[in-house]
Amino acid sequence: MIRLGIIGCAEIAFRRFMPAALAVEGLKVVAVAEEYAPAKLESFKNEYGLETMTSFQELIDREDIDALYIPQPPALHFKWAKAALEAGKHVLVEKPSTTSLEDSKALVDLAASKGLALHENYMFIYHSQIAQIKEMVARGKIGDVRLIKASFGFPMRAANDFRYNKALGGGALLDAGGYTLKLATSFLGDTVRVSTAQMNYLEGFEVDMYGSASLVNDSGLVCQVSYGMDNAYRCSLEIWGSTARLTTNRIFTAPENYEPVVFIENNDGRQEIKLSKDSHFSHSIEAFLNEIGDASSRDKMYNEITLQAGLVEALRKS
Repeated sequence: MIRLGIIGCAEIAFRRFMPAALAVEGLKVVAVAEEYAPAKLESFKNEYGLETMTSFQELIDREDIDALYIPQPPALHFKWAKAALEAGKHVLVEKPSTTSLEDSKALVDLAASKGLALHENYMFIYHSQIAQIKEMVARGKIGDVRLIKASFGFPMRAANDFRYNKALGGGALLDAGGYTLKLATSFLGDTVRVSTAQMNYLEGFEVDMYGSASLVNDSGLVCQVSYGMDNAYRCSLEIWGSTARLTTNRIFTAPENYEPVVFIENNDGRQEIKLSKDSHFSHSIEAFLNEIGDASSRDKMYNEITLQAGLVEALRKS
């Protein structure tokens, strides 16, 4: 049984992580700590029966804690993940792992030196719809793949949202953009690289607000990505083939009870295919537990974290 603590009372921890964690065998969430807004601790105590603390470091130092979940704003990921790893704890960190390739590499090296799991929580990638779509493509449902497009964007959030705060690691690339890059890697593989890119800013904001990029792999397959956080909502995947086109509209944010739908269109019409409901957040936690016990799985995640951070860095430099 892995005993886990939560560093911070983030909304995603309360609304998404805890319900998913309760459904995962082999995991017990023991306690939650909050330094910045301790009043939030009460809801975790009342709803989930967790022990509450007002010091992150004291939670990290507890001998009865094996792992830490870190749902802090991106700029704080490195500090607390590093502290947790130095204390010998496995770490499940919200995406992005850190705000720079240098810091992500440093965490990977530290985790590897101690034989600890370091898991970046791009949970959507564990939804069964990804595997089902890949299987359709492999079976030739759309012919040979010509182009992949991934888009993720949402309307403006509250002015005090961390996504618009540069000091907290805000910006569209690190938030919505990271999802699209992760999906591109899933389809293009580990030879994926940034070909062209554009980051866009809006007057009155200190962070990038929307952007786009083209990525390519060694086989010449291209994925075009677009993202933003002052956009009409979009959460789509399109795969254009030689004989048909496949599209779906909840590729990044499928709710637990949602039945994903794929559309395949060609000259003969449009086919609607319903896919399986799934709990991708639970599967991401299960992958984390597997990495704790399996060195090869840990190494695979180390490589994924480094590749993801490298793509973000390359896009930013482009």
